[in-house]
Amino acid sequence: MSGGTASRHSEDATPMKSFLNGTTLFFGLIATTPFLIGLVGALAEGVGFLLFILAIPIMPLVLLLGFGVALARGLGHARALDRMRDRAIVILAPAVLLALTITVAWPMLYAGRVSGTFARLILNREHYAEIIAKVQRHPTPANHEEDGGVTYSVDVGPPVRVAFNPAGFLDNWSGIIFDPTGIVMEARGFDPVTGDFHAPDHVTKLFGGDLVGCRHLMGHYYACSFT
Repeated sequence: MSGGTASRHSEDATPMKSFLNGTTLFFGLIATTPFLIGLVGALAEGVGFLLFILAIPIMPLVLLLGFGVALARGLGHARALDRMRDRAIVILAPAVLLALTITVAWPMLYAGRVSGTFARLILNREHYAEIIAKVQRHPTPANHEEDGGVTYSVDVGPPVRVAFNPAGFLDNWSGIIFDPTGIVMEARGFDPVTGDFHAPDHVTKLFGGDLVGCRHLMGHYYACSFT
């Protein structure tokens, strides 16, 4: 009897394992989508913004459809399983994976954005250095100038600061900032009650303001956002 029971459990485990692997793979692929959107958005703002707009209506539908299919399959597998624990696993797995996918969506988007911004800096660092040297020789205010496919804006300071690939919507924009002083790191948002920025005006008004916050990338380069 014990041998027959073990054999039955072994037979049950195969489709159960296949179901769990397939369901995990589906939700895992969906979970990586925000990362890819953030990555592409940092490397090519226009494409990334289009992907983000498309993902807003499509991703919830895909998630709900996938969850429905996985739950139906889980219920079907549960009827064929002997052990209560196994039944609970195949029924609850879709809901748990759905919750995890939703939970990690924003962190994954942020991680993709960070990775893409850093990659853009690494790929263009030599070109950025050439533009900085040119601007420092002739410090003139500039807004969305173009040099060999790289867009940049200039704050003459002193010292001269350069915003590379500034992109966004209206007054809300972000870019890679070259700042030899590092004072941009003083920008730490604003008080939601008073509306006053935590950093002084000589920081928040750089590039025409308003500088909300920055993240250090490497050397004198920072990823900054404005509003």
